[in-house]
Amino acid sequence: MAYMDDPITAEQAAETPAEREALDVVRDATGETGGAMERHNLRVFRIACELAARKEIAVDREVLLVAAFIHDLGLYDKVSRGGVYVKDGADFATELLERQGWEPKRIRLCADAIERHHELRPQWKAGDEVELLRRADLVDISSGLVTFGLSRSWLRSLFAEISRDGAYREVGRLVGHALRERPLSMARIFLR
Repeated sequence: MAYMDDPITAEQAAETPAEREALDVVRDATGETGGAMERHNLRVFRIACELAARKEIAVDREVLLVAAFIHDLGLYDKVSRGGVYVKDGADFATELLERQGWEPKRIRLCADAIERHHELRPQWKAGDEVELLRRADLVDISSGLVTFGLSRSWLRSLFAEISRDGAYREVGRLVGHALRERPLSMARIFLR
């Protein structure tokens, strides 16, 4: 089950106005095109699609891509509201998607995927896209140590196609900044 030709760049992935606006937001927040965070987001999307295909789950591709693009943006000052970064990202996505004219149910699904992507327990009840994003982010951040059944050869191929250079440095910098600026909000991510 293929959702699309496997995109190697974010431009190849972003097909709809909402996807393109979400990509623009990533680039505005990070100050770069094709940077470490943008590539992390694209890998998360590709991993989520592969997990869905292997389980034969039909997903809302647009919800999944927008959520993948925005899921960590609450760590950036341009998106952060000073609260828990996953909630800040979910609120930001909600506003973006309301402007795009999305139906409330799809907006909630996308926002839940963003807000719940660090949950410790499976999130299938919240929606397939929510759990797939959570799993995909964990696979990418763990460098494939956690696979959820994906083959290591497939992951190596993905990591070769979409570079991980700078990803851990960027995430570490952002998390460190958030811990200094709003430590209690960072603790709330895992204490909910």
